[in-house]
Amino acid sequence: NKTWVENLAIRQNGQILVTVLSAPELYQVDPFHTDSPPTLIHRIPGVMGLLGIVELQHDVFYVIAGNWSVVTLSTTNGSYSVWKVEFGSGKVLDGAIDPPAIVSKVVDIPEGVFLNGMAVLNESRGLVVIGDAGAGQVFTLDVETGKYSKTIDDPTMKPTPALQLGINGLKIRDGFLYYTSSAQAVFNRIPINGADGSPAGPVEAVARFILGDDFSFDPAGNAYISQDPLNTVSKVTWGGMVSIVAGSLDLTQVAGATATGFGRTPNDRSVLYVTTSGGYLGPVIMQGGKVVAIY
Repeated sequence: NKTWVENLAIRQNGQILVTVLSAPELYQVDPFHTDSPPTLIHRIPGVMGLLGIVELQHDVFYVIAGNWSVVTLSTTNGSYSVWKVEFGSGKVLDGAIDPPAIVSKVVDIPEGVFLNGMAVLNESRGLVVIGDAGAGQVFTLDVETGKYSKTIDDPTMKPTPALQLGINGLKIRDGFLYYTSSAQAVFNRIPINGADGSPAGPVEAVARFILGDDFSFDPAGNAYISQDPLNTVSKVTWGGMVSIVAGSLDLTQVAGATATGFGRTPNDRSVLYVTTSGGYLGPVIMQGGKVVAIY
């Protein structure tokens, strides 16, 4: 049904939150009861879709919303904003969260060209970093005050005339901002100042491959990177070795892999969850967006 699932964040209770790019909707998926339908958490008005999502405090998430069209594969400059989603003690009853999550807008970011990935910079200070895939730069946002600024602008993050998609997925680990840059076909890192998001040194290449999207780390520091439209998930070791762990160009297993994340409960900490666009960009037959578990 052409549902493009874009990103995921996993709650401490193990439930998976997924953002939809083809509609401005946030869903919860229960990985322990796969016969249960996804639960709609919220539909954000006035935008076309949702993108990056992170948990900053316990059960408090921040989501990017904006207008990137899955039909024209183009962005609307200045349409992007960040929203807060706060869960309480709500349970799923009759297909809905009761009581519902509290959802509120944090800030509009009119300078954003195509805001995409987001990562926690400093939990105690309420800081997150946001990648602008359209402009090839990084913003730092204080979610408490709504103040933000452009803090990193590097050539390796830029889009190209051939592909208007620069910095894509991003995560912070051990004082480094790791990021994929789709147009540059690289997986890089840069030391980052945890107090304000400014760079603390030069960019370092980790690995080179084609079209990396969002990713996650295992405890050993290996990155598991979704690769849409290659329809694969690749593992990149801390030494830069790249290997495919799931999928292939002509298979629907993880067709249109968009993001990855490891489970958070004792039952699924070694399970890698993958969201997909359902192979929207081909060459496989369109399947519809999925959440897939890799054991």
